[in-house]
Amino acid sequence: MKRTRLLVLPVALLLTIAATRRPVPTQLLAQGAAPVASQSTLQGTFALEPGADPIVIKAITDGTARMNFIKRPIARSRLKKTNLPPYQTVKFEYPPSEISIQMDTRKPILTPADGKSIKWTREDGEVFDVTTVWEQANLKETFTAGDGSRENLFEPGADGQTMVMQVTIRSPQLPAPIVYRLNFRKKA
Repeated sequence: MKRTRLLVLPVALLLTIAATRRPVPTQLLAQGAAPVASQSTLQGTFALEPGADPIVIKAITDGTARMNFIKRPIARSRLKKTNLPPYQTVKFEYPPSEISIQMDTRKPILTPADGKSIKWTREDGEVFDVTTVWEQANLKETFTAGDGSRENLFEPGADGQTMVMQVTIRSPQLPAPIVYRLNFRKKA
């Protein structure tokens, strides 16, 4: 009898704790709303840490190694043109119902916070569909064109001072996605 009471008490305590917890409603996450902690850790300007160029070059070289010898130099040239040098700074702001991401000194890209797609034209005239959504504490920005896509996944560090940007490039022309990760630190 005493043993049964000892087992019931912890179970009852766990059920009470579970019943009082209030998770983020799933419809808010589906609509792209971010938990406040995510916005505060991905707020401000982050600067690229040294040593990024070799990371990008290796990802491009490895990702195109299995391509046809005729297509390989063309793919590498195009990928280097659009990925090198890597962005030196990333700035995040959250005007009402929008997400603003600015790379280096380029004009910020404003997307709806609910994950809806917008049309955006890059400096060279190429047009993309751009979406930005929160995936728990991470912010995912996706550029899609007729020949492929680029995904920037921004992962805040637990310290609030660092961030990792994981870039994933997909194209029917590539044998597999090209993925690389770059480290950033919050500017003072």
